[in-house]
Amino acid sequence: MDETLGVLAHHGGLIVQRPELTVGILLAISRPTGLELELMARRSLDRRTAAERQADIRAGSPPSPRRLLPQYDEGLDLRVGRLDGDGRAHWEFATRSSSASGDPAGGVHGPSLQMTVRLPPVFDALSLVLAWPEIGFPETVVELPLPDRATVDRGTVSIWDAPVRTTPPPAGLRYRDDDVPSAEPDDETGRIVAPPQVLSRGADAVVVLTRLTAIGDTLSFELGCLATVGIPHEIFTIPGASVAVLHDGEAVWVRSQGAAASGGDDFFESLAEYTVARPAGDVLRLLISWPAAGLPETCVDLPLLP
Repeated sequence: MDETLGVLAHHGGLIVQRPELTVGILLAISRPTGLELELMARRSLDRRTAAERQADIRAGSPPSPRRLLPQYDEGLDLRVGRLDGDGRAHWEFATRSSSASGDPAGGVHGPSLQMTVRLPPVFDALSLVLAWPEIGFPETVVELPLPDRATVDRGTVSIWDAPVRTTPPPAGLRYRDDDVPSAEPDDETGRIVAPPQVLSRGADAVVVLTRLTAIGDTLSFELGCLATVGIPHEIFTIPGASVAVLHDGEAVWVRSQGAAASGGDDFFESLAEYTVARPAGDVLRLLISWPAAGLPETCVDLPLLP
C-alpha cells in the first residue's frame, strides 16, 4: 500500500466495451511521482460447444494487427501503455495482477484480469493505449481527462499527516454480525463516490479508505491497514481492522470478501474488500476498530459524491 494519499484522477467505470473484451477503471490516483491505474478486463463468456471450439481452433484466427505494439513482445494478455506527444506508445508492465477463469458455461462472466499499472507523472490529459492482439482486441486509444499538476501537488499528503475526522461511538450502540453476505458486484461498472482518505490513525498504525465505489444500490470499498509494529495473530487469519456499518443505533460488522496481508516482527500491511448496501441518504457511516494495533473503536462519516 502506498503511504501517500494522492488525488482521485478518474471516477471509474467502463472505458472499453467490445464483443471480445470490456475494460473498466477500478481506481485512478494521481501523485507528483506518477499515475496509478487499477484496471479490470473481462473477456466474453465462451458459449461454443466443444465441437465448435475444435472447428475454430483448426480454422485458426489471425491476431489483430500491430501498429503501436512492437512486432514481437513477451505479453500474453492485456497490454497497457500511453502515447506521448509524438504519438509513440510507451508500454508498461503491471506491478500487480490477478486473474479468474470465469463462470461455467451457463453463467455470465468470462475470464477476467485485474491489474495495477504505474505510469510516469502525467497531468491534464492521458492518451491511454490498450491492446490484446491474441484474442482479436485491436490497439485502442482512450482519452482520459486528468487533474492538473497544481491540484495534484496540493492534494497529495502522507497517510501519517493527512487529516482524520472521527467521532466516538454513540452511547448504547448495539452490535451484530452481518448475516447475509452480499454478492460481489462488477466494481468496474460503477462510479467512485469518495476520494482516498484516512479513517483512523494512532502512533503505530493507520487505516485508509483506498476506494469507495457505487454500483447501483450497492457500495464496494477497500480498506488498507498499515502498522509499523508486528501484529500478533493466529494462523490463517488476517488481523487487519474490523469495520461495521452504523444504522439506527446498530453497528453491523461486515465480513471481508477478499483480503491479502504481509508483515513481520516490525511491520504489517493488508488490503481487504467489502460490499454493503447503499444507505438511503448521501452519507455512509462506518465504525472502525483495530485493537491489535492500538486503534480503539471510532466512527467516521463518508459523504457520497454524486
